[in-house]
Amino acid sequence: MGLNAWVRCNCIKDGNTPPHPFPELLAFDQTGEPILKGDGDIDLKLWLKYDKWYRDSCPHSGSLVQKRLGNIAAIAYVREFLENNSSHSFPLLLERVVYSGTHCGDWVAASNVPQLLAETRRLQSLTDDPVILQFTNDVVELAEASIATGNPIVF
Repeated sequence: MGLNAWVRCNCIKDGNTPPHPFPELLAFDQTGEPILKGDGDIDLKLWLKYDKWYRDSCPHSGSLVQKRLGNIAAIAYVREFLENNSSHSFPLLLERVVYSGTHCGDWVAASNVPQLLAETRRLQSLTDDPVILQFTNDVVELAEASIATGNPIVF
């Protein structure tokens, strides 16, 4: 078990994909994921056709950046390091990223990512620990992709 994160690309939003099979049903959820809008009454055959289109829709398969931030122990190690350096403020890292080594289904809104990036760069400057540096390098890459696309970092 571990913590994975990604930032979606904007290929579909920007129209840089083959035509959507059901453009009247295309919508985007709060994480930027393209979905089929409807009240759960969409036929399975439509979903299967959509899934095939989505897989082949762009070279990113929907995700511009994907990172494994660490296994459950590595994330606990990062969290402990942050807590032991409490003279520095890391609210987003602690409350939205490393609060659990296995959380999923949540995200850091794009509007909060500049603060997350600042916290992550501050963390990078505190140590030469390879575990912390790998974690911070990955979060910086995710944050830069989020800022570039306007999409959240999703876990």
